Formats: sequence, structure tokens, C-alpha cells
Amino acid sequence: MLKEFAWKMFTKTGDISMYMFLKEIEEKTRTVDETEIAKDEVAISTHH
Repeated sequence: MLKEFAWKMFTKTGDISMYMFLKEIEEKTRTVDETEIAKDEVAISTHH
């Protein structure tokens, strides 16, 4: 949701700070996703 807002604001205004905000959101989301995957892999390997 926030990602879509940032993208729409960037496309409407061309404001580079909105683009940078969008990239920051994407990076944080990717980091969280990778952390969750790693936790799941550890949980699977410890239960076998």
C-alpha cells in the first residue's frame, strides 16, 4: 500500500525523494522477507 502510494506520487510529481522512498520501502521489504525465509529454514532443519 505504501509502496503504491510512493510510486503514484513519483509518477505524478517526478519528485526524486518519492522514488528514493519507494526504493527504501522495497529494500526493507526484501530484507524482512529474506529474514523470514532464513528463520523458516532454520526451524525446518532443527526439527529433523
